[in-house]
Amino acid sequence: MSAVSSSLGLRHPPLALRNVSQGGRKSLAAISGAAFSLTMVLLQLGFLQAVRITATNNFDQLDFDVVLLSSRYEQFYAPGFLPLERLRQARNVDSVVSATPLYASFGLWRCPPYPLAPSSSAAGADSESQPGPVSRWLAGARIRRPLQRRELFVMGFDLDHPPFRPPILGSIESARPLLRLRDRVLMNELSHPDFGWPLRDQYKDWELGSKAVTIVGGFRMLRGFAADATVLCSDLNFVRLCDYGSTETTNFGLLKVRPGTVDATVRELRSILPDDVQALSRQDILAREDDHWVNQTSTGKLFAFGVLVAMVVAAVVVYQVLSNDVREHLPEYATLKAMGYSTSRLASIVVVQSLIYMVISFFVGVLIAIIVYKATQELAGIPMRMTMENLGVTLLLAVVVGVSTGLLTIGRLRRADPAELF
Repeated sequence: MSAVSSSLGLRHPPLALRNVSQGGRKSLAAISGAAFSLTMVLLQLGFLQAVRITATNNFDQLDFDVVLLSSRYEQFYAPGFLPLERLRQARNVDSVVSATPLYASFGLWRCPPYPLAPSSSAAGADSESQPGPVSRWLAGARIRRPLQRRELFVMGFDLDHPPFRPPILGSIESARPLLRLRDRVLMNELSHPDFGWPLRDQYKDWELGSKAVTIVGGFRMLRGFAADATVLCSDLNFVRLCDYGSTETTNFGLLKVRPGTVDATVRELRSILPDDVQALSRQDILAREDDHWVNQTSTGKLFAFGVLVAMVVAAVVVYQVLSNDVREHLPEYATLKAMGYSTSRLASIVVVQSLIYMVISFFVGVLIAIIVYKATQELAGIPMRMTMENLGVTLLLAVVVGVSTGLLTIGRLRRADPAELF
C-alpha cells in the first residue's frame, strides 16, 4: 500500500482508503451486504432482459413482413381467431407475395416419470419426502418425478409452406415426410426437462390431449415465461390433436410482400379487410409484444421493482456501517477539526469511503452474477445476458447509493466538537 501511495506522490494512503482497509469486520459487512444487493440488481436486470428477449422470440422465428391478427388479439399466447378467408382476400393485394396461416393453442402433454422404471426402494423414499425447489433446480432433468400432465404450446402449419426461419425451417424440412403421417410432432429440444425430451429414445407412450402421438424429431427455440415447452405439427394434425374444429379458422396470417411495400400494404389491407381482423407490420407487432410483456404484465414490473428493493437494501447496509464508523471515530474527527479540517472536507472523506465500499462491491457482485447467470441459463433454460447496458446501470446505481449514503452520514460529523477533547 505504501509503495502505491509513494508512486502517487502521497506519503500515506488517503484516509478514506485507510478506514476501509483497517475496518475489519465492519468493512467486510458493508462490502458483503452491498455486493449481495448489487448481485440481486444484476439478476433482476438479467431477468428483465430475458423477458425482453423472450417477448418477441416466437415472432423472431417466423418469416413474415406483415401479420394478420384477430381484432381480439392480446399477445402471442392468446391470439384469438380469424377466418382463413381473410388470407385469401389478402392474396388479392398486388404487393402480397404469399399468405400463410399459423395455428396455435395450448394442449395437455403426458410427461414421462423419472426414472422410467423406479425401484421399490426409490418409490418408498419418494413417499416419505419430496425434493425441495433447490434440489429440483440443481438436479435438472435427473430429478425424481411421477407421471404427470402439463400444458405446452402447440403450433400447426401447412407443411408445403412452413412459415419458419432457419434453423427451425431446416428441422422441419428434414422431418417433413414423417410429419405428414398421422399424429406426428416435433418437440423443442430446449423444453423443460419434465416434458421428456431427454427421454425421447426410451419412452414411447407420448400423448397430446387424449391422443397418442409420436415425436419424430426436434428443433431448438428459446422457451419463454408463458410456455415451458413447444411442439410443432402439420395443420391437419393440429386440428385433430387440439380439437380445433377446422383449418378454415386460424390464429395468425403471415404475409410476405414485395420489398419496400410494407407500409403501403398495411394501409391497403386495413382499408379492404373487415373489422374482425387487423394488419400490422413486423416492426409494429414486435414493439407491441415487447410493450405487453415488459410494461403491461406483472412479470416486467416485478423485476423492475426488485431492482429498487435491492438498492434500498444496499443503501441501508452501507449507511449503517458508515454511521457506526463515524460515531466510533468522533474523537478522531474532532481532532482533525481542531487541526483545521473543515466539515465539508471531512464529509468528502466519508463520501469517498462509501464510494470505495460500493465500487468494490460492484466488482464482487459482477463475479457472483456471472456464475449465477450461467447456472440459471443452463438449468432453467432462461436466456440470461450480461449486457454493457445493465452493467452501466448497476455501476451508476452503485455510485448514486455510495454518494447518497455518504451525504446522509454528514450530520454525525457536525457533532465532532473539538472543545469536547479538552
